[in-house]
Amino acid sequence: MRIFQNAFEAGKSCPGAVVAIDKFDAVHRGHLKVIGAALTRAKALKTSCVVVTFDPSPEQYLRLYSYKPVLPLAQRLERLRELGVDAVVLLPFDKNLACLSPEAFAKNVLALQLRPVEVCVGEDFCFGKDRAGNIGTLQRLGCEMGFLVSPIALVKSGGEKISASLIRRSLESGDRQAAEKLLGRKLPA
Repeated sequence: MRIFQNAFEAGKSCPGAVVAIDKFDAVHRGHLKVIGAALTRAKALKTSCVVVTFDPSPEQYLRLYSYKPVLPLAQRLERLRELGVDAVVLLPFDKNLACLSPEAFAKNVLALQLRPVEVCVGEDFCFGKDRAGNIGTLQRLGCEMGFLVSPIALVKSGGEKISASLIRRSLESGDRQAAEKLLGRKLPA
């Protein structure tokens, strides 16, 4: 698995890839569904599967709360390698990225740099400055810019969307078993 620090280099090495985008801060069951869809589509299209994530994460950069990822970056990358992802892009979430409108992100990062054939995201995906873009925005922009957008249904547990926040709450309350159920695997000791 190749690791890129910017979208342009990934797009040069893996043009026409199927791209999965999220923070992937836990690589939990919901993330696995998005990545699995991207891997399946990439195989069907005989192209690469590229995961786009952020380092630092939006929460770390914006300091919204005392954010701590469920898994450190090295463990997340190892998990993505185990899943069979061809490449990972670690986009630095900084002032430049935080200020991009949804249109600028879709054009500059996706269409011009990554050049995907398809983008897989969770159906609640938001992007761009102030999270102004949603799945409908991305689908419209993808149509205009030449890439397909596939929204992936959320994975729920007990009626609640599986998320890193839910896993963190389980861990903070001492319920390791619940966290592992949400992750879909055992946590490292």
